[in-house]
Amino acid sequence: MGVCKIPKPKDPVAAARAEVVELLFSYVERLRAHFESVAAARELTAVQAKVLMFLGDAEPMRCIADNLGCDPSNITGVVDRLQDRGLLTRSEDPKDRRVKILHVTPAGKKLREVIGSELFRDVPGMNMLSRSQVADLRNLLSSLCSDAPVNQSI
Repeated sequence: MGVCKIPKPKDPVAAARAEVVELLFSYVERLRAHFESVAAARELTAVQAKVLMFLGDAEPMRCIADNLGCDPSNITGVVDRLQDRGLLTRSEDPKDRRVKILHVTPAGKKLREVIGSELFRDVPGMNMLSRSQVADLRNLLSSLCSDAPVNQSI
């Protein structure tokens, strides 16, 4: 993917934030590649694996599509392939037949556990960090993901 081509801000605070964003993008790319590799080892596409990872016991197809940031019609084929493999089933909502409810099968739950175990065991770069560094990183990322006010100083 390469280095971001957007000019760096002259303001030191904005420049530091820009560097953090670039580093986060770079790390997210490493995580994406790791996720795809784990999924491929189980003969799944990344999207198929994401559906399995996001799916609760019984959820409308629309909820899964929303989690993936796409229209439900875009995941119909993905759901078809997962259903063909016996990893999930699809049923109509008794209150609204237009709504499709997805259910993870026991085989799907088992595969989801295997994927999760593989995914979290060898997270790229995490083995280099101490427990304290992992805890610090978790706290920092948790703060970034919350709606708490941001400290403006660096």
